Amino acid sequence: MSRILGLCSGDPTSRLSFSGSARQLFISLDGLGVLSEAVDVDLTRPMRLATRALELARSRRAPAHRLRARWSARAVELRSRRAIRSLARSEADAVLMYGTDYFPAEQGVRPARPVGAALDATFAQIARAGEHDFGQLTPLEVEACVARQRDILERCTVLFPRTEWCAASLEEDYGVAHDRLVVTGAGVNFDREVPERERYDGRTLLFVGRDWQRKNGPLVLDAFRLARRARPDLRLEVVGPSGLAVQEPGVEWVGALDGERRDELQARYLNASLFLCPSRFEPFGVAILEAMSAGCPAVALDRGAAREIIEDGVTGSLLRDDEPSALAKVILGWTSDLERLSAAGARAKATVQERWGWDRAARRVEQGLLSGGIGPLLKPQGTRVRRQPVPGERPARAARMR
Repeated sequence: MSRILGLCSGDPTSRLSFSGSARQLFISLDGLGVLSEAVDVDLTRPMRLATRALELARSRRAPAHRLRARWSARAVELRSRRAIRSLARSEADAVLMYGTDYFPAEQGVRPARPVGAALDATFAQIARAGEHDFGQLTPLEVEACVARQRDILERCTVLFPRTEWCAASLEEDYGVAHDRLVVTGAGVNFDREVPERERYDGRTLLFVGRDWQRKNGPLVLDAFRLARRARPDLRLEVVGPSGLAVQEPGVEWVGALDGERRDELQARYLNASLFLCPSRFEPFGVAILEAMSAGCPAVALDRGAAREIIEDGVTGSLLRDDEPSALAKVILGWTSDLERLSAAGARAKATVQERWGWDRAARRVEQGLLSGGIGPLLKPQGTRVRRQPVPGERPARAARMR
């Protein structure tokens, strides 16, 4: 049987690398019997510290120096050397990269084996949003990062974007041919099945996310305050951020629920009546899938790939306005109608079961790398490629340069 060598820019067994998505995809590929091994090709801690120090000395600019160091020519070269050595030792028939800051071949050399890369967003999309430190880069630095990623993506045999939103950027921003794209979808990052929920109390709201600002925590808190004026019984559980546990009526600051506490996070999803994820930038939103898998309708801003996951008014709501009053209105609308809430939760759970999952993603990877299935774009059911800018995204001139 043909096998795939997994390469990861981080520990492929960790729940922290790429929010655990790399781990889940490799586990699913192993379950299909097509994974030979998964190898971490990232720099060691001393090497990372050294590249950061070199970047600071070179540019004398502190903002975003970690991002610039990660994507420096030297760091990419060092990761690539580790990837090349791993491929040389392997008898696998193909390679799957998780992370695009390296390539398993010398510059100008085309590997004899097919190479694919899995990704949930491009640098062009991140630059437009100004998130993940990209907002602190100069236009020339953005252009350099995008150009380096473009060079790596162009050398891949096939690319595996999670969503059609990401696929559209690969075509339009990077010039990737349509027939080199296989949309995989994704799944939830739980190790056990989600139990059936018992009830909807119509008053418990849930927010999950470490990055309080990017996940739009201040918007959630402001909207909750407005909604609670009409419904004093509403309560909000905040999972993820630390150091923000200020006294706020109706708010429970839970803290992080990573690692061994993932079962507790699952229980929070099952207890909540509405999941709030109005992120300023959300490349995919595994947390949205996790909430929906627990029968919890989700609310998100209509950005990124949110509309590929949430069916507006059916499995949750897509917000056009980034305003507390708009979110508060949606909160009150859902929580005041338990029958509608229950129907939406049931449909949300069914949607995840029918359309999403890491096993489905792994089969698409296997088809794209090993079975010659690189032809037509494989679409998660019910989605469409979006070629118009998403509300809230800004143009990135440097990202469009070829």
